[in-house]
Amino acid sequence: MSDRTFYEDETPTPPPFYPYPTKPEPKQPAPGSRPKAPKKVRILLIEDNPGDARLIRESLFEAPTTAFELQHADRLHSGLKILELGETDLILLDLSLPESWGINTLLKVREAAPTIPIVVLTGLDDETAAVTAVQEGAQDYLVKGNVTGSLLVRSIRYAIERGRRRQAERALRATKEEFRIAQEIQQKLFPSSPPALSGLDIGGATYPAEATGGDYFDYIQMLDDCWGIVVGDVAGHGFGPALLMAEARAYLRALAWTHSDVCEILKLANRLLVEDVAEDHFVTLFFGRLDPRTRSFVYASAGHPEGYVLDAAGEVKCQLKSTGFPLGVERETSYSAALPVTLNPGDLVFLLTDGVFEARSRDEHPFGIERTLESIRDNRHLPAQRIVDSLYDSIREYCHTQNPTDDITAIAIKVLTGA
Repeated sequence: MSDRTFYEDETPTPPPFYPYPTKPEPKQPAPGSRPKAPKKVRILLIEDNPGDARLIRESLFEAPTTAFELQHADRLHSGLKILELGETDLILLDLSLPESWGINTLLKVREAAPTIPIVVLTGLDDETAAVTAVQEGAQDYLVKGNVTGSLLVRSIRYAIERGRRRQAERALRATKEEFRIAQEIQQKLFPSSPPALSGLDIGGATYPAEATGGDYFDYIQMLDDCWGIVVGDVAGHGFGPALLMAEARAYLRALAWTHSDVCEILKLANRLLVEDVAEDHFVTLFFGRLDPRTRSFVYASAGHPEGYVLDAAGEVKCQLKSTGFPLGVERETSYSAALPVTLNPGDLVFLLTDGVFEARSRDEHPFGIERTLESIRDNRHLPAQRIVDSLYDSIREYCHTQNPTDDITAIAIKVLTGA
């Protein structure tokens, strides 16, 4: 949904004007002030040989382009104490220490500081040990006596960059996993199947633009064996709108089990949501009450895009326009119900979110309502679910993309001709 688009009868309220922020002028240094010194690379050297430690210090401080801050520990346990402070960017590690030797030394340091890059700097010239060290997490393996100052500095720089990249990759994997879990949770909030109602065929689907979306559809069993048919859209898409969508779903289900008046349901849902909705956010929502015995359909719409009832010939029988403001805008908002619609054999009710007709091609032309209705007409002989799926396929083909930029949701209700 566009952040400030909602529909109120035939005259949508125009969005408020927000001036574009101007780019601030870059701050000039105060006269006489010194340029800010570059941040130093904090290195922990764990080395028991004082002579080797002195040579390493001299090599680092002679580096022309990088500033280093060196802390020296001559024992493993004192080095581990320094790591606990969390003020180290890289570790230079000798594998031959008085209380620890070989790969076990690396493993102990890696366990204490799993995210800090380690460069092994040792007198042990052993190719097998070098391969094992890298496999166990060392960024590099340098042998004393074969290392120049420039080689040491270059190894440190590369190790830090590789460490940052690996941390970014780990964060990305964790984020992807969080998105996957959020997507699974949200998908369980949508109905797994439509209600099986005699003489009616119902299908619906939502296609989020991201892992999670702000669109919502539902079938809710109400009082007197009627069914609530719901399509909603939270402004925006992603995690925030998905959370608000889940909240709206919970309110609507609870209210629909105790109220039969669609206007009362929307009024109470609005009062509950307005307390939790942040400024510049809202929910457009269509709530219809379907009586499968009489095939009558009455609805109230909180600023939602209009739906359509098509007759057996595919002509628009009536438009299901908005009857009030979106949810979450004003606490004391009342809603009116449209006149009941009697559904005849061959009729088709189609409900949607604005992601359908606002989807844009590469040259920025919207898919539009006419193409939407054309797709419905062309496929009205198919089952209701296939009508919805075919519309989504048409949108993707029009946009030349597998994932349109906005959430897309639709419901089709067909009255079977033999009903």
